[in-house]
Parts: sequence; C-alpha cells; structure tokens
Amino acid sequence: MQQLLKNIWVDRTVLKEVEEFLVEWNSTSQELKAHTSGSTGAPKQITLSKKGLLFSARNTNTFFNLNENSKALLCLPLATIGGKMMLVRALESKMTLFIDSASSNPLRKREEYFDFVAVTPMQLIKMLNESIDKVRRIKYILVGGAPMNENLISRLKDEKITVFLGYGMTETASHVAIRKVGYENDEFYQAMPGIRFSYGDNQTLKIHYPALNDFPIETNDLVELIDCNRFKWLGRKDFVVNSGGIKIHIEAIENRLSNRIKCPFFVFGIPDKNLGEKLILCIESSEKDLTMDFDFLGIQKPRHVYFFKSFVYTPSGKVSRQETIKLLQLNQ
Repeated sequence: MQQLLKNIWVDRTVLKEVEEFLVEWNSTSQELKAHTSGSTGAPKQITLSKKGLLFSARNTNTFFNLNENSKALLCLPLATIGGKMMLVRALESKMTLFIDSASSNPLRKREEYFDFVAVTPMQLIKMLNESIDKVRRIKYILVGGAPMNENLISRLKDEKITVFLGYGMTETASHVAIRKVGYENDEFYQAMPGIRFSYGDNQTLKIHYPALNDFPIETNDLVELIDCNRFKWLGRKDFVVNSGGIKIHIEAIENRLSNRIKCPFFVFGIPDKNLGEKLILCIESSEKDLTMDFDFLGIQKPRHVYFFKSFVYTPSGKVSRQETIKLLQLNQ
C-alpha cells in the first residue's frame, strides 16, 4: 500500500480515485458531486454541501469514538456515498484509514485489528462465512446500503456479534439513524444528533436535517414513527404490490423467504390482467430447480418463479430490480 497522507494508506488499484476525491474535496467549491445508487431507478447526480458532509462525519466519529488513535478500513467503492464518507471521517478525525478496492470479503487479506469498518450486508455475509475470527476482532461494524434479512440477523445472534445498521441514502450523506442488530438488537432506529423525523404523505418518512438541507427530505420509506427521534422501518412505498386488492410489502416477503432460499433472490410485482399486479420470485441460479411450498405465505405467495444466470447489479453492488426484470421481458 502507498501512504498518501500521514494517516491514509491506499492500495495502488484505487490510488487515482482517492487522489481525485482529495482534489475535489480541497477545491474552493463548497459542494461535492455524488450519484444515487440506482437500485430503484436510474442513477442521478446530486450535489451535497461539504459543510453537511463534515457534520455527518463528526456525528459518526463522535458516536463511535473515532479519533487519531483509531484504525479503520475503507472497502466500499469510492463512487458511493458510503465510500466518500469514510474518507471524510478519516480526514476529520485523523484516524488511520486503510483503503482497499471493493471486494466481497474485505478481510480476506487483512490481519490488522480495526476499530471501525463499514460494509454492505453482502460483504458481511462473506466475512462471517470466511473470516469469522477476524470479524470478532472489529470493534464497530457499520452496515448499510441495503436492508438486512432475518437469516443474517439470526446468524449474528448465534455468533454473539452485534453490528450497527445505518438508515440513510446518498441525499442524506450517509446514515441519519442507527440501530443495533444481532446479539444486541434494537427494535427502532434512533436519530443521529441534529436530525429529527416526521410523517410525509401516506406514512412515509420525512427527514429534517438542517445542517444538510434547508428543507425536509421526503423519502419513499414507509415507517411507524415512535416519536420525532425513533421509527420502525416497514419497507419502501414503491415496493408495495397491489395484487387483487391485497397490498403486499416486498421486503416483508423477502424476509420470510430468506431462511429458505440460500442463493440471491428478490420478489417483484409485474402487471397482470386479472389481478392488476402479481407477485413473482426471481432467483439468481443456474439450477432451475426449486422444491418449495409457498403455502406458508398464504394469499401473498409468488405466482411464478423465474431463474436468472445473473442479475443486473448497480456499480455499488446492489441488485437493479428493474433492469433485471427487463431481461425477463426480453427473454419471454
């Protein structure tokens, strides 16, 4: 690795990206460009204030007690807000940061003890499967980028490992709320300091974040609001399928299937002339064999199962459901 700054060590494969980010960060502009993930629609470029990014970084550094004596690993794509914020946290706290190219198991070639690592659920699964002893040595693990299913949460409980699940998006410069998941398990997300919540339209979450945005940030996430600082996440508004008058929450069905299907999968709603929409199950597997009875889901069970050699993924590693479904339509 190459030492880029006093506290930052970079793998040569991502050196250029890190240097480009630092040039942009140190420029006279008060804003920074970022791209949304594209997991639920086309990726779009947005601008965020550097002042807001610093506020977010300080919040996280304080929450996890990160300082010049801390050691962290950046193993997310630098193109994502999660990757950018790891760098901003290191610049602000002066903690030692090792930057690797993104990989499914970022601990495979690492022997260091880390105070802080931010990963996606997919990376966490690989780490648990292949590097469990190294996972136990990490003081704080922040998980983001996608929801965690019950199968993964149960695995963490069995291994007596607690992680921190962040709720946020590119528009909020990383997480705005956190809850413990695993061996210690919080029922609700708790707001980070300086942030509060309210209901938007149709029980969706509205984020009040004055340090980042003058106006409340509207989301498509359905929540049960406990108070202005806590909420229970129910799913995405645009991930609700109305099938014959029955409203089906996609994430809830995926959670119930996660203990039964071991390869990547998702459920989705497609048009149906009789039901309006019907629920389908998409599985990433070359073996088109699934001996499963879906009757335990009742009237919310998938009507059809489709197999894909490979899903379409976004640059940040999330499944692009819409683009994957287009493959299905092309092959029909």
